[in-house]
Amino acid sequence: MTALMYNSLLAIEISQTTLIVLMSVLIVLIILLAVLATIFILGVRRKEEVIQPDSVTVTADYDGLSGKVVLIDENGMEKFVFRPNETVKVAAVANEGFILSNISLEIDENVVARFMANQGEKKLYEVVYEFIVTANTVVKAEFEPIAVMPEVFTFDEQFNGEGGRVTLANEAGEEKNQFVAGETVRISAIADEGYYLAKFTVNEEDKELIEGVYEFVVTEPVHIFVEFLPVPVVKYTASVEVDGKGAVSLTNENGENQVEFIEGETVKVVATAEEGYYLSRLSVNGEEQTVNDGASEFVINADTVIGATFEAVPVAIDSKEIAAADADEDEEEDEVMFDGHNVIRFNKSFTAKLIQIDEVSNAWYTELKNELLSYKKVKDRMSWKRESYRFGRDCVARFVIRGKTLCIQLPLDPAQFEDTKYKVEDISHIVSSADTPCLYRIKNERRLNYAKDLIAQVMENIGAARIEREWVDYYQPYDTTLNLIERQLVKKVVKFNGKTGYGGIVEKLTEDPTKAEEKETLTDK
Repeated sequence: MTALMYNSLLAIEISQTTLIVLMSVLIVLIILLAVLATIFILGVRRKEEVIQPDSVTVTADYDGLSGKVVLIDENGMEKFVFRPNETVKVAAVANEGFILSNISLEIDENVVARFMANQGEKKLYEVVYEFIVTANTVVKAEFEPIAVMPEVFTFDEQFNGEGGRVTLANEAGEEKNQFVAGETVRISAIADEGYYLAKFTVNEEDKELIEGVYEFVVTEPVHIFVEFLPVPVVKYTASVEVDGKGAVSLTNENGENQVEFIEGETVKVVATAEEGYYLSRLSVNGEEQTVNDGASEFVINADTVIGATFEAVPVAIDSKEIAAADADEDEEEDEVMFDGHNVIRFNKSFTAKLIQIDEVSNAWYTELKNELLSYKKVKDRMSWKRESYRFGRDCVARFVIRGKTLCIQLPLDPAQFEDTKYKVEDISHIVSSADTPCLYRIKNERRLNYAKDLIAQVMENIGAARIEREWVDYYQPYDTTLNLIERQLVKKVVKFNGKTGYGGIVEKLTEDPTKAEEKETLTDK
């Protein structure tokens, strides 16, 4: 038992010693491992210090057409070789029309950092970025074109708004005053009634509008100047030349007396003869006018001379004197009728007879009158019984009406036309026609042409030259004798108790004498 206990105690003592030895060994091992680790770490660090480079390279990569990148150190020196851990400044400048988009740093083709040039709404054209370099690095800069916005031009318009309307529109007809560069602009300038476009300029340069529109492509700011002015009022003067005893008044359409008239205005002419006189001719600038009850009107378009000729009413003569006058005037017989109590004679003027001849003869008269007036210095004058044409003081032709036939009298010797195609008549025995003794009756177209031949011979004899003259229609429509009496183109001669007198009232005369003649003719049949 004692031996057993001893052996047990001995075993315990041996175990404690072993444990102490083991622990000591363990501690030594730990210390050894720590020393070895320290030596390893120190060796590694020493190794690292041996292989770390003395410098690094920084390369700039960019498109030279878009911008430029410059690498500088903290002292502002431009270079591309730096010490490790040195600060590198990157200055990026975009060319005109471009903007810096971003800058990135690459080490061994791996992007290690990126700087964005435009943060939010801000666009930077020139930027400096900084970083600490630790290894060979590539700095890449990207530039992008600036988005060019089209230039917009606002038109400066100077227009007072009076006398017309000015509009600006594009090709689609949309009205506006702002246009993009290169856009087509259409400017219209339309004058109001009574106004005209006096001035139209674009950038102080006069421009011509086509149908009120000027069109162009805008490339610069534009200043428009438009001016409308009232159409100037053109006035003409109307003067009166009176031959004989009578007066002429001139009025406008409202009956207001005046001597100046606006171009295109209607002028009303009223001729009033004094007692014992009548209006024989009214002309405007030499052209005979149609007169109704002493009144006429025309549209004025130049300074105008109104000529009025008043002639005395023929003095009363007895029947013998009338017969002698009739004989002197050959076939110039008055129209006669009997109303049951009195013998009435209608003394018709040449104008009245011309109005009442047939239309064909009236047309021949127009043709021959134009022929006569186509010679220089030939003037016409209408008298009661005939119409005369003069070259200076010489009478070169006369128109008369014998019965219902238009005749022309010429200053030619009738004897030279014997046995010729020109069947003329000698009226040299008539005192009032002594200066135009050759009478030719116009009965047909052939005789009309022969009459022109005779006129040409007269003009050749006096040396008259032809002129350019506008053809005029002298046709006058038919009118009744009673109306012609009122128009003072026919004088009514009343014979009573063996005496004659002009005027008077015949109560039983209630119809046109020409109709009375028709009735008498039917009765005779």
